[in-house]
Amino acid sequence: MRRSDAKSDAPEESLSGARPRRWILLLCIALGLVGAGAAFCYKIAEFLFTLNSEEVRGFADVPVTVYFAVAAGWLALLVWSFLTGKLTDAEHTKSDLIRMEEEYERRGQ
Repeated sequence: MRRSDAKSDAPEESLSGARPRRWILLLCIALGLVGAGAAFCYKIAEFLFTLNSEEVRGFADVPVTVYFAVAAGWLALLVWSFLTGKLTDAEHTKSDLIRMEEEYERRGQ
């Protein structure tokens, strides 16, 4: 078997094995996001119910306000980066670095 034949077979084998692993990874990520979202909503509901009770009125006003301010800041950054196109072509930087490294090695430096 020639070396070029071995190289041509390897990507097909790795692609067939990578597809089920990719779906498992995506499923785990989706389940994690759903679980985290449900826990977040539950925690916010607990805060809101606690704030309305007479016994502990005002104990969590400042922490909840700070929490919402920080969350709003991160949401604003996410929306800004999406609207300005910062999230498109994320692989471009990696390609530039690889190209620069190849040029560096070609020059022998």
